[in-house]
Amino acid sequence: MERTSEQRSTPFRLTRLAARGFRNLAELVFVPGPRFNVIYGDNGQGKSNLLEAIDYIATLRSFRGASTDELIARATADSAGPSKPRECELHAELEATPLPHVSRVRLSTRSPRGVELDGKRPRSRSAYLGTVPLVLFHPGDMQLVSGSPELRRSFVDRLLEQIDPVFASTAEAYDRALRSRNRMLRAEPVDVRAVKSYDELLASAGAILGQTRARLLAEIAPRVASACAEIGGEPARLTMRYEPRCEPSVNALREKLETSLEKDLARGFTAEGPHADEIGFYLDGEPAKRYASQGQQRSIVLALKVAELAELERRSGRSPILLLDDVSSELDRGRNRRLFELLSRLGGQVFLTTTQPELILLDADRTDFKVERGVVAQLGIER
Repeated sequence: MERTSEQRSTPFRLTRLAARGFRNLAELVFVPGPRFNVIYGDNGQGKSNLLEAIDYIATLRSFRGASTDELIARATADSAGPSKPRECELHAELEATPLPHVSRVRLSTRSPRGVELDGKRPRSRSAYLGTVPLVLFHPGDMQLVSGSPELRRSFVDRLLEQIDPVFASTAEAYDRALRSRNRMLRAEPVDVRAVKSYDELLASAGAILGQTRARLLAEIAPRVASACAEIGGEPARLTMRYEPRCEPSVNALREKLETSLEKDLARGFTAEGPHADEIGFYLDGEPAKRYASQGQQRSIVLALKVAELAELERRSGRSPILLLDDVSSELDRGRNRRLFELLSRLGGQVFLTTTQPELILLDADRTDFKVERGVVAQLGIER
């Protein structure tokens, strides 16, 4: 996993972020350092909101699942007046090769989202994704191993959306068709012909989703096992694999939709397809969800993030931005130390939030920021 300076990819960096009206953040111009940015303060001050703003620039989604209304600061209603919409704006300048990028996002409670990339409006969200290669860890990710299959699918899909435009657009088409079919299944009376009209699209798009996920997992599985062993300080014992409920082929999915139609009508939703597939993790052949310790599960989650970072770098030739939201509080001393040893060998820009900056075991190339009541203040640079 170690690289020489000649082998390192070109880092992708956020050089400036301006935010107005986002969550509890005061209007700011945030100028981070090129390597490690340690953002600390008490809980509830806005540390995670700053990371959420950076992530939103990359993904156009809240990693907390927040709506537009929740992202826009409530305080703006007082100045805008009760009859005026609340609004917020994010403006990011990004250092990239061969050309830098400027991204601007406007959110409003009354009008559709506005997105500009280098002064132009992207055709769609899927066309925009991948512009800002970024990997995010947040405390909710600790449920990736033990939580619902949806969390594991979302992890895989988020990575694929950044590296495969076909996957991103296909996933959007599949989700639209799935929502429409489910709506038809709940209609009264049910129009069976209308329900079945979505089957061909679900089968063709679903086959692409399933096959693409399976290929990606086969590629990154050895890297995940290696990183898990390094962070956990124990031999590589982890295996992972894609476990579809139905073979990801057009014919198999089409047949499954047909044979499960009666049950879908009774349930009121579509049960079969890649939206119900599983990603399995195993330690020494046993399901990690049931047999891995809390420490081992944390090692697996961080290994997934390291593998995600490496895959984005391999595909794009650029070191992605890494966001780590309160990672140290989730780790024991040994795993924390080994994680930062690994991060020190990587070449990208990193943002870390914490309530205890002394837990961030980094000395070189470090810029510290304190967040208090939504105000972000730079404290200094250590070299």
